[in-house]
Amino acid sequence: MRVTFLDDKGKMVEVRGSPYSATFVEGGKAADNTMTGAILDKHIKKELERLTESLANAKKEVTTKDKDLKNVKALLKIKENVERTQTESD
Repeated sequence: MRVTFLDDKGKMVEVRGSPYSATFVEGGKAADNTMTGAILDKHIKKELERLTESLANAKKEVTTKDKDLKNVKALLKIKENVERTQTESD
């Protein structure tokens, strides 16, 4: 399944990870295949935790407050983290 959305430039683009494919396990519970099933709930909570941690780390890494902006290594680290954040958002 391909999932697209209208981006901020007015262009239809695929959601990261698209196309998606479904897999099934023989003997799986029917309740686990619903949009309100426990498996989806667990997945969403795990993904939200991962995203929250990722955002907190990115914010800490790209913040220039209390960093020596004359230190080239510190500036390169900030630049590297900004670029990684942009790449991961694509």
